[in-house]
Amino acid sequence: HYALSLELFDLAARCAHTNGDVISLNLLSQQVLTKSQSFEDKLNVMYYAMCVLASSSKLPESIERGLKILSRLGIDLHGCESGSVEACVQETKDLLSGYSDDEILNTERMTDPTKIMAMKFLGKLEIGMTQIMPKSAPYVTQRIIQLSLSDGMSPVSPIGFVHFGSYIAKLGDISGGYKYVKLARSLLDKVSRENAGEVSCFGTQVIAYVEPLQAVLEYHDEGYAAAISSGDIIHAAINRLFGYLSCFYAGVNLQTVRDKGDEVISFMHERKIVIFMIQTQHTRYSVFKLIGIDEEPKYVSADEENILATNNSVKTTHYFQKLYISFIFRFYDDTKDYAEKYLACIGRSTWAELYLSLSFQVFYIGLTSFWAARKSRNDGEQWYERGNKSKLALKKWAETSRWTFENKWYLLEAEESFCNSNFDDAKMYYEKAISSAKDHKFVHEEALACELAAYFYLEMEEVNKAAEYCLLAHERYHTWGAIGKCASLFKFFDGTLNERVASSPAIANEVQSDLASHQNTEDRKRRAGDKSSGNPEH
Repeated sequence: HYALSLELFDLAARCAHTNGDVISLNLLSQQVLTKSQSFEDKLNVMYYAMCVLASSSKLPESIERGLKILSRLGIDLHGCESGSVEACVQETKDLLSGYSDDEILNTERMTDPTKIMAMKFLGKLEIGMTQIMPKSAPYVTQRIIQLSLSDGMSPVSPIGFVHFGSYIAKLGDISGGYKYVKLARSLLDKVSRENAGEVSCFGTQVIAYVEPLQAVLEYHDEGYAAAISSGDIIHAAINRLFGYLSCFYAGVNLQTVRDKGDEVISFMHERKIVIFMIQTQHTRYSVFKLIGIDEEPKYVSADEENILATNNSVKTTHYFQKLYISFIFRFYDDTKDYAEKYLACIGRSTWAELYLSLSFQVFYIGLTSFWAARKSRNDGEQWYERGNKSKLALKKWAETSRWTFENKWYLLEAEESFCNSNFDDAKMYYEKAISSAKDHKFVHEEALACELAAYFYLEMEEVNKAAEYCLLAHERYHTWGAIGKCASLFKFFDGTLNERVASSPAIANEVQSDLASHQNTEDRKRRAGDKSSGNPEH
């Protein structure tokens, strides 16, 4: 009954992996590894063990184990990190240029069991390398596509095409990347929907650069459902993470975002998906701060410290969220410091794939850079160049999705014009940014554009105009649910706007409510012995 026993142990190992039961998985794996009659019979449990390492704090070990197993299966990927991402993507494009979409969709199925398992290991390497070895990931994609074309399509083949589309999009060809994402989605129906969760996960990130952001939010919900149905717990988690982040970027009401974040963290905690849970927490702290809840972790585990120190993707998220919240609350020195740390992370190792988060990060790096360019005496020119680079990136993305990126591009144009003392252009672009954000339903970015316009008019000594835009910003931040930001905004403008606020009882009541809510938070902090940050600057 060897074959039956092996099948039962493999199924039990899969269940343990899906449930995040590391202890049971290790026990089952040891039994199979000890008593299996061949290397091939061990592959399933070795795959699940690799998956568990990847979702915990041991991603480097997971990748190394996967590389060794693939080497024994005749696929050597060691040394690929020294290659060029651009060259690898171009080689793959050249390979695919000999095939039409119909030919790819109608390629025969892969039948060799060993190669089918090798494809599964390649698919698992893809997501791991994306985080800590991004320059190597396109070579994994290339090998998946090569094997799919030479030996037939497997359930992993759509993964190769969706990641390839993401690489092309990241290199600047959004339309070309979008084409391969759609091809990957079509392949799911032709080959197998086993990996629909992963295809939806990474494909949706590219789709968000073409279709209106609010319209693609449901795609991650669909990806989560598909991943759960096939037992793909990792991509169920990533879909939930990306869905959560997308809601935040789309300006969904912050209370709804907060609730969604709580659900995501609970899901990951139960299944011991540590890396993505930490990334979710960093954004969650920003949401709390905006709402007016100043909650930071009182204890950080050794695993979390290790991940933050060794995983560049997590570190990048950490520094960016620190930058973001410092910018929003107008702490100039902190904003500039965290921007430098974020840029150092990006300089060491940037993602090979295109994520929606990148556009959000580029936007705020641009805003930070123009702010720093106006205030810095020694390195203002360098900051100006960074701001201009961000502006050009948003302008290009606006070509494929005016809906999502136009308002951001206009706001960077306004800030650049402010830097260059082109005050008439600045006024025009602030108005355009506000109007575009309003038309395209980005309430949080409408608020931000109004706020930055207020700072501009304050600098021009047009106090009434500054007051008008500040009140508009308050109204839109309040609609978003950013009560902590509302209170901070009016504390900053307090002396300038008292007379204007007092003339409008409805706004005055709203402001007093926000300030009272914020004051309660401050009182709780003082009772707990916390210390407040420095004074904000405009």
